Amino acid sequence: MTILEQLECSLGANVLEQGGEARIRNTGLIVELKRVSEHGISVVSFRTGGEYFISNEFLEPLHTVH
Repeated sequence: MTILEQLECSLGANVLEQGGEARIRNTGLIVELKRVSEHGISVVSFRTGGEYFISNEFLEPLHTVH
């Protein structure tokens, strides 16, 4: 993990990244972010299949440590 990634995690940067993973706040389910929009809507893919639109307000980015 680079120093920049460590700082982002420690500062709690709440940035959704296309291709990354996020947790749905209400349910705790982990989804893959297919497309992220600055307008407040993202396209997510569930592990069981299917792509759906969801508001960015309900998503929390997952910070992975490599």
